[in-house]
Amino acid sequence: MRMRVLIIEDDSIVAMHIKETVQGHGHEVVGVVKSAESALSVAKESAVDIVISDINIEGEMDGISCCKVLQNSYDVSVILVSAYNDMTTLQNASSLDFTGYLIKPFREDELLTLLDLIALREKGKEHPQRKRIDEVFSYCPKHQTFYQYDQVVELTLKEKTFLETLMRANGAIVSYEHFMDTIWDGEEVSDVARRQLVFRLRQKLPGFPLKLIKGIGYKLEKIS
Repeated sequence: MRMRVLIIEDDSIVAMHIKETVQGHGHEVVGVVKSAESALSVAKESAVDIVISDINIEGEMDGISCCKVLQNSYDVSVILVSAYNDMTTLQNASSLDFTGYLIKPFREDELLTLLDLIALREKGKEHPQRKRIDEVFSYCPKHQTFYQYDQVVELTLKEKTFLETLMRANGAIVSYEHFMDTIWDGEEVSDVARRQLVFRLRQKLPGFPLKLIKGIGYKLEKIS
């Protein structure tokens, strides 16, 4: 089973070794990054099955915290990599649901065994787990895909980000300002652009339970 792998490693030599091992085993590498910020950016735009992450990475967020966010948002499998096996590091790692823990320098076959284990586990799943929105629409966090009945709905990145923001709110109201910050990265954008985005979504998803809270924002009327 071909898996999509995101590598988070700030040592370029180690990162290249992992990438070559993963690709040599027939899997796809969707990104090689050095920080949590970059990892979250890649996961937002590309479907990810496995994250291979060093614990100590660049930036304010370490590898464990980053993988927790990725698991909660996209239901990814995690392989941790570290140069340390002390009790403190292991205790921190134990708070995360990870498949394997590799100590540098690790052998290639150790990594391949973990990849095979994850691939076999994923192959045994009949369908990716979906979160039902209502009787018609559902969402698969793992593949970042919205469905109308069992048909995939093709969306632009901005449209998908809009709907994912509503999903994360879990029925709460999301303000206009939050959408602007999330979708347009805080750029000065007119209300017309937002309304046009919502108009296109309503055309693509007739009957989608999106409710306008006038003067405030939007919410999902139904969510399981």
